[in-house]
Amino acid sequence: MDIHILFALVICFAAVMYTIFDGFDLGVGILFPFIKNESSRDTMVDSITPVWDGNETWLILLGVGLFGGFPKAYSVLLPALYLPLIVMVIGLILRGVAMEFRFVSVHRKSWWDAAFSFGSVMAVFCQGLVLGNLMEGIKVYKDIAYRDITFNFLSPFTILIGLVLIVTYALIGATWLNFKTSGKLQATFKRFVKRIIFCLLLLLILVVFGRFYLEIFIPRFGAFGIGRILSLPSIVWYIATVILTAAIYFTVDRKNDILPFVLNILMTAGSALYIVSGFWPYIVPPDLTIFDAGSPAYGNRILLICSLVIVPIILAYFIYSYIVFKGKVSGKDNYEPSLAESELLKSKVKVNGNDHAGFKVLTMAWPWRIAISLGGIFFFFVVLGFFGDLTAQFAIAVFIVIFLAACFKYQRI
Repeated sequence: MDIHILFALVICFAAVMYTIFDGFDLGVGILFPFIKNESSRDTMVDSITPVWDGNETWLILLGVGLFGGFPKAYSVLLPALYLPLIVMVIGLILRGVAMEFRFVSVHRKSWWDAAFSFGSVMAVFCQGLVLGNLMEGIKVYKDIAYRDITFNFLSPFTILIGLVLIVTYALIGATWLNFKTSGKLQATFKRFVKRIIFCLLLLLILVVFGRFYLEIFIPRFGAFGIGRILSLPSIVWYIATVILTAAIYFTVDRKNDILPFVLNILMTAGSALYIVSGFWPYIVPPDLTIFDAGSPAYGNRILLICSLVIVPIILAYFIYSYIVFKGKVSGKDNYEPSLAESELLKSKVKVNGNDHAGFKVLTMAWPWRIAISLGGIFFFFVVLGFFGDLTAQFAIAVFIVIFLAACFKYQRI
C-alpha cells in the first residue's frame, strides 16, 4: 500500500479519536449553562478533569501529522481558515484555564463557569466551520487558497455544520454524564439525551437534503464528505444512524448506564468515517489529493515509523487513565487540591499519632520559568533544523540540565 495512504490513515484515526473523546468533554461545557446548581456543575467538571487534557492529545497528533506528512495541505488550509482555527485554539485555552480557576475562585466562580461554557461552544463551532469548509471545498490557485477574504469561510452551509457539531458533541457529552453521574443529576441528563437526539436528527435531515435541494445550503465548489442521497454509502449511513439513535433513546433509561455512551461512540465514529471516506482521495477538496499534498515518500515513511511507536504509547496511557478513573463521580470527588490540602503539603503533619513528611508545593520562581521556556523554544527550533547537528546536541544537553535542575529544586521537608 502507498506510504501516503498509510500515513493518511494515521491522521484519520487521530481525527476520529479526537472527535469521540474530546467531543464528550467539550459536550460537558456545552451543557453547562443548562445546569444551575453549583454542586452539580462541580460534579460535571469532576467527571472530565482526569481525562480532558489527554483527550486533546489526538488533536496535537492530527496537527503535527498534517504539518509533517502533508505540508502542502497544511499551507493551504491555514491561510484559508486562519480565523476559525485561531478562535478554536483560544476557545480550548479558555476552557482549560477556566476549569482550573473555577476550583479555587471564591468570588468569581460564575465568571469562570461562563468562560468554560463559552470556550467549549466557541471551539466546537469553529471546528464545525472548518469541517463545513472542507465539505464545501477550498479552491487552490497556484498553491494558494482562494479564500483570502477574512470572513469568506462563513456561509449558510458552514454555519449549519457548526451547529450540527455543537449538537453532536452535546449528545455525546450527555451520554457521558449519564454514565458518570447518579441520582437526580443523572435523571436530568437522561432527559437531555432524548431531547438532543430529536434536535440532531432534524439538523442532519436539513444537512442531507439542504445541500442538494435548498439553494441557500448548496456548497460553492461541490459536495464532499457526504455522498449523493441515494448512494450506497449514504443509505448505509442513514440506516446505521437511525438504528443507533433509536438504540440510544430506548437504552438511556435502563440500568446499563455505559451502553448509551458506547452506542454514541459507534454512531460518532461511523459518521466520522463516512465523512472521511466521502473526501477520498482528496485531503483538501476539490483540488488537492493526498498524493499531491504528501511529503516525499522517505519523510512519510519516517513519520509512519514514529507513529507506530507513539500511537501505542498514547493508547496505553489513554486506556490506563480511563481504568484508573472508572466508575461514578460523586459530590465528594474532586481531583483538584483544595486550599487546605495545599497548606497540608507544606509541612509535617500528624496522622494517627505519626509524623508524616509533606512536600513543598510546586511553585516556581519566574527566572526558572523563563529559563525553561526559553530552553524549550530553543530546543524546538533546533529540532526543526535551523542549526547543525552539533548545536542540536548542545541544545538538548542544556535543556536537560535546566529541566533536571528545576526538578531537584523541590525536595522533601
